[in-house]
Amino acid sequence: MAKLLIWDLDDTLWQGTLAEGDVPAIFDSRVDAIKRLNVAGVVNSICSKNNLQAARFELERFGLWNEFVFPEISFEPKGELIKRIISDMQLRAPDVVFIDDNEMNLREVEFVNPGIRTIDARGSDVEVFLADLLEKTKGISKSRIPEYRILEQKRADREADQSSNEEFLRSCDIAVAMVRRTDNLRYAGRIEELINRTNQLNFTKSRVAPGSMPEYIIDVAHNETYSVFVWDRYGYYGLVGFAAVENKTVLRHFLFSCRTMNMGVETAVASVLKKTFKSIKPPVDTTKPDWIRLVQADSEEFAQRVVAEAESFTPTIRVMANCQSGAIAHYMGGQDVEFDNWPRTFKLEDALGSGLGESPHPLLIYGAFFDYDTRYWSTPPSDSVYRSAAERLIGSTREAGSRLIVILPKPEFSQERAVDGITSERFARLNAIWSELAGQEEHMELVQLGVDVPLGDVTDPRHFDRTTLKLLGELMRKRATVGVH
Repeated sequence: MAKLLIWDLDDTLWQGTLAEGDVPAIFDSRVDAIKRLNVAGVVNSICSKNNLQAARFELERFGLWNEFVFPEISFEPKGELIKRIISDMQLRAPDVVFIDDNEMNLREVEFVNPGIRTIDARGSDVEVFLADLLEKTKGISKSRIPEYRILEQKRADREADQSSNEEFLRSCDIAVAMVRRTDNLRYAGRIEELINRTNQLNFTKSRVAPGSMPEYIIDVAHNETYSVFVWDRYGYYGLVGFAAVENKTVLRHFLFSCRTMNMGVETAVASVLKKTFKSIKPPVDTTKPDWIRLVQADSEEFAQRVVAEAESFTPTIRVMANCQSGAIAHYMGGQDVEFDNWPRTFKLEDALGSGLGESPHPLLIYGAFFDYDTRYWSTPPSDSVYRSAAERLIGSTREAGSRLIVILPKPEFSQERAVDGITSERFARLNAIWSELAGQEEHMELVQLGVDVPLGDVTDPRHFDRTTLKLLGELMRKRATVGVH
């Protein structure tokens, strides 16, 4: 689908020839299509052999000047002008459609820009094309004009700057943040769109089935996912890249929006991936450019930038089950669930210190199975210390007026590791502590895996397959809806 339409003016956007003294009469249907396509994310530009001041005067008179990006209005050959537009907008010729009423201009543009589509403005082909494009973009509301205004300003500054390209990039203060694992669930739609629409900087040439990304993201046992956000002193570019490593060895996705071209973003991301996954072979250099700052995804700077990218919601439920949290929240459905994601996660030992913060959610769902592993404690806890931490968690939720659901593991499993406290005998003891404490609390309930959620033979009592997570998420939604039993 076209990403950019480039319009001639005389006898194309309007009737009449400006240089011959005609008073232009606008083609209303084409202008209406331009405005609607801009809203839907298909941008428009101009390439016209005219006097710039005269053409701009008429476009402003019609209220249209700001509907176009990167206009090229001069008496230079159109083939090279359009080549410049495509390059400056960091697109490919096959992404572009040029509309003109002059046969020679159309053929020249095709020759200089192989792959571009051209349409003769004199017939009905333009209206047929616009109607089809409007139908394909129906219901989409994502204007990209602000993004290209940033590129326009950067081009102007770069042309005025006498320093080297690297010095100019250093002056831009380019920042890159990478969001990991299930925190990407809220961006799943944008990630899917990016994968399936990106061509030029899609290094792995990957595509995905519609609606498949949430399941892919929550499969943290096999897939490490990273969404890439970028901003600089010119503005915020948003989610402009995605990378995924499967089974710690295969780089399945590695792609970036063309808006990041020549900024070094892909190299910075590759440097991070290569340090984490030694065996992968990124398709670009892995030396991070010194003009790029890597910003932590849990920083205040990132939070201020990214707020507009994610769908806004007011969470009333928090799932605290370490790396299983995102999957449980996903299968719960709804827009009211917030979830932990390593390393931003609640540990039961926190209840002995900082606790849950000042304003706990109305409902907390806590997966106790992770904290049975003594590696999540600064010192392996005795049963009495563990009980004290559990009592503090229960007490803090009671005082806050919050409900608490605690998910207990099935105590029978085959993969024991006594050095970390992962034994069937110890899991049974800790389950018994929760059962005793829950019997005294009206605001609290237990969910026993293997009883409330069916399980077969268990190998690892702290990680679950997709079927179990789906059943658990559906049960949590039901419990959240009907209240404590």
